[in-house]
Amino acid sequence: MDTNAVSQIVSALSVVHAPKSTNDARREAQVFLERIKQEEELPFWGYQLALPDNGHDFIVRYFGLSLIYNSVSHKYALYDSQKAIAVRHWIVELANKLGDADPHYMKEKIADLWVSVAKRCWGNFLILAAAAGDDAAITISAQNAADGWSDMDANLLALWNNTKGTRELLLIIFRTLFEDIYLLDDPIAAKRSNVLPALCSEVVTSEEILNQHYEVNQNVRLCRASTEGWLHRWAEFLGVCLQGDAEDAETTGYIAKILETLKTCLHWVIPTMVRQENLLEKLSTGILMASTNIKVKTLATDCLHSLFTRVYSNPADFEAIVGSVFTTEGIRSLSQVFHAVEAPGETIDEQQYVFLKKLVEMVVSLSEHLNNASRANQLPKNADFESYLRLVLATTNHESVIVSGLSLQFWTSLLRIDDMSQKPEVQTILPELLECAGNRFLNYEDISDDHIAKRYLELDFDSHSDSHSFLSNYKRFIDDIVRITVCKQPEHGLAWLENRLNMFFSLEIGQKAMTSTKLTIHEDAYIYGFAQFSIIEALLKGISRWRIWYTTAEDKEQKQEQLNKQVESLGERLLALTINDPLTLRKQIQTLVQFAPLLKDTSSLVFRILERTLHVATYEYPGSISDEDKEIVRDLRTSCGTELNRLAYIMPESLRLILDDLENVIATILTSNKVSEHESVSFKSFLLIVALRSNIEDKHRRFAQIVDPEIAAWAAPETMKGLSDLHWFMERLGIVKIAEYFRSRNITANTNLLEAQMDERGRELRSELKSHWSSIFPIRATRIFVQYSIERIERGSDEFLDLLLLWKPRIQPILPHILQLMSQIQAYHNPENWKDLPEEVQSFVRYTTLERFWQEGISIQSKESFMDENVRAMHTLRDFADSVGHSIRYTREYVFLTIASISQLDDTFYEVPNIASLLWNAVAGDTSGVTMHSWRHMINLVLRNLVKNCPVSQVASFMGELLPLVLPQLDALLMQRWEKIYEIGLKLDGTEDDQALSEEMMEEHMLRQLTYVVDRFIIDLVGQLSSRCTLSDRQKAIRKLMFNEATILAPFLQLCCHLILVKDSKCCFNTVLVVRFIMDEVTLKDDEVDKYLCDHLMKALLSVLTDDYFADAHSEAAYALITLYVKLRSKSNYPLRVLSEQLPSLPSSKFAQFENTLATSSSLRLQRSALLELLATLKEKDEGSAKQQRKKELENASARRRKKNEDVMDDPYMENGALAALFDET
Repeated sequence: MDTNAVSQIVSALSVVHAPKSTNDARREAQVFLERIKQEEELPFWGYQLALPDNGHDFIVRYFGLSLIYNSVSHKYALYDSQKAIAVRHWIVELANKLGDADPHYMKEKIADLWVSVAKRCWGNFLILAAAAGDDAAITISAQNAADGWSDMDANLLALWNNTKGTRELLLIIFRTLFEDIYLLDDPIAAKRSNVLPALCSEVVTSEEILNQHYEVNQNVRLCRASTEGWLHRWAEFLGVCLQGDAEDAETTGYIAKILETLKTCLHWVIPTMVRQENLLEKLSTGILMASTNIKVKTLATDCLHSLFTRVYSNPADFEAIVGSVFTTEGIRSLSQVFHAVEAPGETIDEQQYVFLKKLVEMVVSLSEHLNNASRANQLPKNADFESYLRLVLATTNHESVIVSGLSLQFWTSLLRIDDMSQKPEVQTILPELLECAGNRFLNYEDISDDHIAKRYLELDFDSHSDSHSFLSNYKRFIDDIVRITVCKQPEHGLAWLENRLNMFFSLEIGQKAMTSTKLTIHEDAYIYGFAQFSIIEALLKGISRWRIWYTTAEDKEQKQEQLNKQVESLGERLLALTINDPLTLRKQIQTLVQFAPLLKDTSSLVFRILERTLHVATYEYPGSISDEDKEIVRDLRTSCGTELNRLAYIMPESLRLILDDLENVIATILTSNKVSEHESVSFKSFLLIVALRSNIEDKHRRFAQIVDPEIAAWAAPETMKGLSDLHWFMERLGIVKIAEYFRSRNITANTNLLEAQMDERGRELRSELKSHWSSIFPIRATRIFVQYSIERIERGSDEFLDLLLLWKPRIQPILPHILQLMSQIQAYHNPENWKDLPEEVQSFVRYTTLERFWQEGISIQSKESFMDENVRAMHTLRDFADSVGHSIRYTREYVFLTIASISQLDDTFYEVPNIASLLWNAVAGDTSGVTMHSWRHMINLVLRNLVKNCPVSQVASFMGELLPLVLPQLDALLMQRWEKIYEIGLKLDGTEDDQALSEEMMEEHMLRQLTYVVDRFIIDLVGQLSSRCTLSDRQKAIRKLMFNEATILAPFLQLCCHLILVKDSKCCFNTVLVVRFIMDEVTLKDDEVDKYLCDHLMKALLSVLTDDYFADAHSEAAYALITLYVKLRSKSNYPLRVLSEQLPSLPSSKFAQFENTLATSSSLRLQRSALLELLATLKEKDEGSAKQQRKKELENASARRRKKNEDVMDDPYMENGALAALFDET
């Protein structure tokens, strides 16, 4: 290129940005600008373009900075000493010439550029000195000092003292540098992790304090420009700014920049320095000043959070920083800030709300210091424990469930530790905590939209599923608080509840909850009435826990007798309560049954509860009832059937004494036509559980009396005929009768069934068929009897072995019938099997196979509209199609559940010859019409349970037969479906209507759910890398089988490679962990396997690492790839060849440098950093996406650091969340 390159670049930029440029001219200019990036003079041209003296506009100057950055990122390792120093001098000059009015993006870019060079060379001479021996005793030459940018601190000091703009730039440089070194997974910084942290500590800390803590290293000291240290300058400047005008934008801007920088270093700086600079007071001032900018308050809170959750090795530092907050004055100050922002106005201020959540998170994080009995750091004796607890309780009382939820795990952890919960301060506050929790038993999903809690939820969550998951956990913690509090103070808890119930049912809303004959789930009377029953249940669990927890033998019997009387009195009142609404009545019965564990041996009340449950289980359907209300009553009766069985589990011995009477009562119910065939199963299983779980003598006779009729039904002529082929199966469903009725109504293939109203004859036929469908096949009774009989029985116990003797000879003969039922259901969904039917029947059958779902954020219909359409359909002929379809899908679900239950009967299922092939042929032999929803349920309910329950002795035979069939088909299914999604995505042109888009989104949503279940299935097989993963004997046997059988290993590895590549980052991440977990056992054992891993797994992992879509999986994918590469590279050059072929744009010198780094790296982390550095040269991100990615990585890094410090996470319900080990509970 000629010497006029800078002018050519400026001209090309003008063409690119000029609105009147032609597309061809703009394209040619862009090609030119890309081409110059390969030139050796690139950094100099960038310097010339970026230099303010040359008069270019900000677009040109910014592009110039980008050129230097590009050169440093890709070619710095190729610079000689002279060029490296020259580029560095240019960067320093550009930084010093930054104008005060230059836009923020210019400052950010210069800071990025400065840090990019610093990470690569700052302190390089220290590595040379260490390699030569005693690095502290070796004199550093002037050249080595220059190469290692020993005067960077002096350059930075010059920026600080230059102008306002360069002072701000300096803060950005340090913030960026600290982020890359301490927070981000930066490969360049990681390679020099033995030098950069030491240098940061050197320049940030004063020389005086460093000398107190460390032995002086003169070579390291070469890198500092003064004795003060940067923390002193920042703290001093922060103090000056805080004393200035808080309304001044420039002052506020400086405070924010200082705090952003402090936020990145307070978790690692020497605490003595924090104390010396009085930073705690300055940060507190930033929060407490009423006029302070909300951004400043939020940043100051983040900084305090870092200080309060970091590690302190010196008790004096801990007491001065953390201990000072626990003084009465400190807690009062925090309380003032909280109460100043806790209440929203007419509208919620989102910035204030963000600050509030950060503040509460910080307040709750202090709780990790409360239980300090076993720790070196002790809170001061004057710590105001009670005031702190009251502040946390105030946060728990906040209307926002997110804010409230931040402290819930703290309370449950506090209550579980006797030494803590018995403290007077805790005992004093327990009544208020109990009242707070009692007020939080609401179902927040159903409260009205104008409720303040609902308004907060809409701000906090984008999707219904996320909100639902959070609220479920929130309710669980609230339940725990009531349960454990009542356990600790049972007398008070019962008195509190009695007072609460009296007050509620005396109010108008309580009266409405009792007297209304019909309530909806959104009405306050139902929501608050339901909540009272939930509180009663939590209290009863607390009393049960007290029986276990309270061990004082002298008065336990007396106390228990008194508590039993109080509980019985409560139960009597609840039983006497007349509830008319079926929804609320259902909850009342469920709550009444919870009294049984406490009173089964001491009170006759439990028999009256049983009587009430039996009565409501046959609740009369009111006359002229709507279909919707009929469903509500049916749910009530079904729920009572479930509660009957629960009573059987709770008190079998008590019920044994009246079992003959119960048999007579239930026989009367069953012969009175008061219950359907469907409902009758619950009554029979109730008798079965009592017989099996009690010490009754004729157990086997009673078992046979109940079970054998249902088993015999499988061999009944009508059942056998219905299973024999699809034609008879469809007739058994009633398709023939429906077709005859449709012909009488002149229904054709083109009739819209939703517009054809149901007449009286249709209603009679529907009623007849619904009664018929409830007993069409004995699958439900079979499953319930098996599952209920083995529920809660220890495997291997005498009781379980006795059940095996009863079940095995009954189950094995009917297995072919169960599988044949599955085959017919799958065949029913294949349109090819209907082609001989009349067109109107084909049309009807097609209707029956449609699966209709409503999904938050995907369906264009509102949920209410979707439900209304279903209700309207009940009055039309489409109800026939909906009912038949529901019956088939329900039956299929029960086939899945039945196989899952049978799989728990030891080897009953597994020892049947060829059962794996027979099973797979039944569920996957005819899959043309099987939906992804059905596939997901089959994998989840059948395959996963078959894996989890397979006896170790049957692994070789059963899994050896099943897995070669399953793995290839699952792989083919997923790849076919994902390919379809990719094609649809590529073909979208923006002209699709909402309905089409909604269907495509639903299809993708279902596919992601299916993919996730397949992912879980492979984890069930071989496990997954995690800190908690312990392989079961079964998994060890499966791994041994798989890794020694090519017919299993090959499709398994292929499935893993494909799962890694599907566009689902969660699935990719999980599969990478699986791959890492099996790496040692599949590599270097077989040449063919090693080659496959190179050709497929390496390529898959590389694809993930070069695609930002998978950013969340990059860290684990890099570990997996470098582990695989190093292992296989030790054997041959083939991995290097594959890597170079996949990265053709990289020169051979890059690979040579990469290999050399691997050879000299002593840890997997450094090897991974070398890989990430190699791949980083391929990624050319646009500025916007790069900033977004960095922001996301910083958020994740901050969360990881807080988790590591046992801090409160944004999600307080993480399984291994911050407070899980809050008090080191054992």
